[in-house]
Amino acid sequence: MNNSSDGVFDRALANAKQVEETFYLNFSADGTIAQNLCESDDAVRKQVRAIMEASCSPTRFLFDFTTFGSEFDTQVAQDLSSGAIAAIDSTDMLPLTNLMNTAYYSTGVSLITSRNRGKPEIVLTSTTTRYTNPSSINNDELQELCEELDRAREAKSWSTTFREYQERQTAINCTQETVLIDGPVFTQNLITQREGRDLYHQMLATNKRFIGVIKELSGSWTLCKWTAMSLERGEGFIICLLKDQYGKRFGNDKSITSWINGLQQQYIRGVYRPAEKAFAFECNLGDLPYTISLLRQNASPTLNHEIPLLLETVDWHLRGSNNSEAIKSSFIGEIQRNDYRMGIDITEERGLR
Repeated sequence: MNNSSDGVFDRALANAKQVEETFYLNFSADGTIAQNLCESDDAVRKQVRAIMEASCSPTRFLFDFTTFGSEFDTQVAQDLSSGAIAAIDSTDMLPLTNLMNTAYYSTGVSLITSRNRGKPEIVLTSTTTRYTNPSSINNDELQELCEELDRAREAKSWSTTFREYQERQTAINCTQETVLIDGPVFTQNLITQREGRDLYHQMLATNKRFIGVIKELSGSWTLCKWTAMSLERGEGFIICLLKDQYGKRFGNDKSITSWINGLQQQYIRGVYRPAEKAFAFECNLGDLPYTISLLRQNASPTLNHEIPLLLETVDWHLRGSNNSEAIKSSFIGEIQRNDYRMGIDITEERGLR
């Protein structure tokens, strides 16, 4: 199979061409856009669509999003009106801020139901961490140590994992039996951490109904994106069991594969297209009919953003209550009062203009 990144880069170089400054004013003049859509993307969509239509296993099948799970419509409607369904989202309150060896980070997690929509519960959590023991720094190992710290700080992964952990801790502690989560239920960040796997054991032991809604597919698995792009309006598709997907991804890590193989619940990833835009979701296979009824009944009226209205509302509340830039400015001000040079060094360049 020819899928090497080198080949992709080679083709990108071969197809490069000089353009005028105003090239974006008339993309129609660039015939390669229409040509690629027809010859490449549309051809892939047809192939994927054929595979989807032929799928008929209990964990991979097409379904009618407009009617699937309708037997749960009455129960879902009652749960929505009574406040038995919670929606949880989070945001960075103090964005990850690295000094030399110390990092500071704060996150806010918000929970709403139909009964407390105007007054969400917000839990703030702050943390600090040290990357290394200062006494371990010596001349011989300085470069190696710094390279190790670069890997530890890469992509801000620990702060994202920390925020995801706080979200799911809130989901465990809340009184509602059905919890909507903004994003996947199972994240790669948490699965790769022992504490994250322990947290998932706690989640699954509650027997609550956890439903993750993935509203932006650009960073999702290719299989998830391709099947979503191949859906027709009013359709859904179950892609696979999550334990199968992660079992393949972490096949060489015995601690993770052992944990995956021990999972009793059959959580799945699916995609759906309620109107023009497609989204993804995760839930327990046994909760699929209830989940689809909920996604359908609680869909936001916002055009091309037909995610659950509860999730849209909790996101709106978080955005409205968060002033992370002011919080970070106040934090840097405190750093400057204690160590002026350090405060200047960690200030982003645009903040000094």
